[in-house]
Amino acid sequence: MLYGPDGEPLTESNSETSLNGPWWREGLPGEQNASTSRIYGLDRDAVRRQTRRAFFTNPLFGAAVEIAVALLIGDEFTYSPLNADKAAQTALADLWDTNDLGNLMSNRLVTEYLLDGELCAVFPLEETGDQPARIGHLDIDRGIVVTADPMSGPTRVQAKDSRGQDLTWEAGQFVWTAHNALWNDARGWPVAMRAVAPAQAYLELLGHRLNTHDLQGRILGVQTVFVDRKDPNSRAIFNEKRQAYRRMPRKGGMLTLAKVLADDGKTVISDEVSFNSPASGAANAQHDARAFIRLTALALLGLPEHYLGEGGTVTRTTADSMTLPAIRSVKRIHAALRSHLDRIFRADLVRRHGPDRTYMVTTYEVSADGLTRKARKKRVKAAQIEVPWAFPAITQDSLDERIRRAEAAQRSGWASPQSLSASLGFDPAEETERMAAAGLQFGGVVTPPTTAPRGGDPNA
Repeated sequence: MLYGPDGEPLTESNSETSLNGPWWREGLPGEQNASTSRIYGLDRDAVRRQTRRAFFTNPLFGAAVEIAVALLIGDEFTYSPLNADKAAQTALADLWDTNDLGNLMSNRLVTEYLLDGELCAVFPLEETGDQPARIGHLDIDRGIVVTADPMSGPTRVQAKDSRGQDLTWEAGQFVWTAHNALWNDARGWPVAMRAVAPAQAYLELLGHRLNTHDLQGRILGVQTVFVDRKDPNSRAIFNEKRQAYRRMPRKGGMLTLAKVLADDGKTVISDEVSFNSPASGAANAQHDARAFIRLTALALLGLPEHYLGEGGTVTRTTADSMTLPAIRSVKRIHAALRSHLDRIFRADLVRRHGPDRTYMVTTYEVSADGLTRKARKKRVKAAQIEVPWAFPAITQDSLDERIRRAEAAQRSGWASPQSLSASLGFDPAEETERMAAAGLQFGGVVTPPTTAPRGGDPNA
């Protein structure tokens, strides 16, 4: 008989939740929850529901996803001034305000992209004219049907409304983004899918460890009762004494063992019971838990385990090197989200002003020596406009490294004071105004006062 982490025998009803991982399963992968989305030996719908369920029921997985979302988007998402004419700038501001894009990205889209691996933005089916569109993002788990071909990609999306009626969005009325949509497969896979198994295994291990320590804590002592095999009343006495501690209460109890005298009358034979040493069990649990935390973090954007609160043997040097895969993964997700938002804005421009409308943008041509550039204006269609979405800066550079780089550029005359100030996190325009109000000049040498302020201690 098999027992789960809760100490109860595994049955058909609880086997799915107790041992639902790569360590033990009956049948082949994908045999259960069969659907039309089975591919590569997996059921795509089942995998998506698994990541969603783990987000709400598995503390380790849920916390890892929340940390990844904070790393990806934080609360700094916005956009810089658009390099286009007033019509495009107004359309972008209207789209941002109407849909509260900053809050939408921080509190919904990034999380859904990690858990589902797919985003589907749809525009209103009714004609709204030259008005900002209120876009919606479909729940991928509600039977979305995507029609696609290798040349054009997704060309149609179908879903059901609250009354069960079919809704259809044709090309230009929706924006589809999918993670790991490989080999002409239009559908994607959850970004966090590989972190579910180690996170589930972590909870299973924790449950078994808790069971072990609970049993150790409940055995307060071991009673040894002498049993003489030649005395017919000896066994009855043993049973009588054992009855006093037959049931072990939740708060602890005694364990009765028999001590038997051998035939030679000298050798003592005793029943034995062995338990895991509490110290050894705790050390093993810590080691195993750290391994599963490392696997969970690694499978979710390549996060180092110290991002999840497990420092272990990580030093400052190893931590810096371990951060690089996370930075690369974050930038890859940023690229997907940036593309998703760009296509939403371009589709809204086409919807409001038509597909043939052109917009004035400014481009720059850099000279051959790289020292000068010349501005040129040209008209482009909506598909060529790129929005400067501002995601949180993800870098390995420490403050000391940025300062050394700025000082080197200043000594060699490679950068302006404005660029150097901005590289250290200052706003040159704002600092110029504040320094001017104090009688100082931006970029000048600030001389410390030679006399202490009135009332101050010159030796302080």
